[in-house]
Amino acid sequence: MSLEPREIAARRLIAQLLAPSDAHPLAGRVLAPVDVCRWMLAIQGQNYDGGLEAIAIRQGRRRSRFRTAPAEAELDAGLLVRCWPQRGTLHYLAAEDAAWLSALGMGPVERAARRRRARLGLEPGLDVPREALHEALAAGELTRRQCYEVFARVGIDPGGNRGPHLLRALGGEGLVVQGARRGGEEVFRLVGQLPVPQRELDGDEALAELATRYVGSHGPATLDDLAWWTHLGRGRARRALALGTGYHRDGDHYVPDWQSGITSAEMNRALARTVTLPPFDEYLLGYTDRTGILPDELRPQVLTMNGLSWHFVVRRGVVRGRAER
Repeated sequence: MSLEPREIAARRLIAQLLAPSDAHPLAGRVLAPVDVCRWMLAIQGQNYDGGLEAIAIRQGRRRSRFRTAPAEAELDAGLLVRCWPQRGTLHYLAAEDAAWLSALGMGPVERAARRRRARLGLEPGLDVPREALHEALAAGELTRRQCYEVFARVGIDPGGNRGPHLLRALGGEGLVVQGARRGGEEVFRLVGQLPVPQRELDGDEALAELATRYVGSHGPATLDDLAWWTHLGRGRARRALALGTGYHRDGDHYVPDWQSGITSAEMNRALARTVTLPPFDEYLLGYTDRTGILPDELRPQVLTMNGLSWHFVVRRGVVRGRAER
């Protein structure tokens, strides 16, 4: 028997810290930004401010001009990072997860990037820019402009989109991440200089960790949801789900075991909430199938096919349109 869309929405709101439940593993805790990112595994970060806002909302912080300050402070301190762990897309993570998750998701993105480098007039390999950038970052963090100057010094013109491509490709390896902006400009640093040691996971252990934490924080979710979220492909996503723990099947959906404690009253209260979420929020971008959550006629107001997104309102678990700002 398949779950009804209404129940899926309620359970996802609770899983993603957008509605309370006494059954939630983090219930009753005062959450720091890193706690939120550690729970969610990865939070969409294409929009710098929007990603910080997504973290603050899940901390339960009320709307104010300063509510994202704690998340940005942890980003500055190196407890959080902004990087490209999957799909070639920026996300916020707890710092200790940057290297293993990026290594896991690098393969599909790098294969596509290698083809693109030929069109940009870049060498297929990254040895020269990697060595130059890592050496420069070893002396301290650099702004995006300063990174481009490093590339130029080794004979690589950063113009024509070559600079952004190289930073994304090198960042996708999990050894270069972003910290808090300086004067509105992105700042890059080496993972090895963060105050938090990296978790060492690879192979099946990494796949199991991925599935366990994704389903725990995003479920109910399907095989196709995980395959899309990571771009690992259905085969590796299926293996990850076979290796992970702490969830069970209900039709096509994988449901966290902890959700067995969610009451009908808590689901009703979750659906009764009205929540304003930032651009690219995980409530939408965490899944490939948004049936029943994002009506087709409202999609152009909230999330376009060419990569634009705006604040949006969710009520009764369904997107009701763009939020007035």
